[in-house]
Amino acid sequence: MQDETTATPDGSDEGTNSPLADHVYGEILSQILSGSFEVGMKLPSENDYCRMFSVSRPIVRVALARLGAGGIVERKRGSGTFIKRRPSKRLVDFAQPGDFDVLLQCIEYRIEIEGTAAAFAAQRRNDQDLANIDAAHDRLRTEAMSDFITPESDLAFHQAICAATGNIFFIDTMRMIQEQTVRLLRVSLGMTTSSNSERIRRVNDEHTEIYEAISAGDPVLASAAMRMHLSRSRRRLTDSTQDRGN
Repeated sequence: MQDETTATPDGSDEGTNSPLADHVYGEILSQILSGSFEVGMKLPSENDYCRMFSVSRPIVRVALARLGAGGIVERKRGSGTFIKRRPSKRLVDFAQPGDFDVLLQCIEYRIEIEGTAAAFAAQRRNDQDLANIDAAHDRLRTEAMSDFITPESDLAFHQAICAATGNIFFIDTMRMIQEQTVRLLRVSLGMTTSSNSERIRRVNDEHTEIYEAISAGDPVLASAAMRMHLSRSRRRLTDSTQDRGN
């Protein structure tokens, strides 16, 4: 078995963009979700996974790297790869394990884009922009009082903030990633709604912190609040301990 990255007929790198890597990612994540490995345990070696899935080491490395980027595993030089966090078993009720990597990449992208957008919104929003953000926030708050938040309401809040930047590229970016964002929100909010009311309250409080920072015209606080909210959303997806109200 070769330890080299194999090029596909179109010249792309099989190790970095391959259905095989997607498959191995999903299989390893399924093992983690099933409880086969506890947090802190060492995963099988790359060679073990090569034999298990009949793939090359570059494929396994890409899959493990993606799991690492999502905060689920961590590689310790000279020791191997260990479980850092385990997502809730309920994840499979809302998404296929193989799709999880795309959702985490989406939220990683949003942290950077929307963190900057929130800062610009705090600096540039006019009265109408603030009224639009306030209306979207009020809709979220009303839903949260009934122990649910819809993806449509959550998306509208974030889109209103991007619109307040006055920059067409932020607005178009949110449109460009709308489909993936809605998928992400359905999974994230689905798990939140089926978890506990305290988790919904925390999500609502995070939205309130973002709104208040933008309303106060504080770009540093607005950016920090947005980044914290999205980072916490990622943590709620990847860490099953969040279901216990931690």
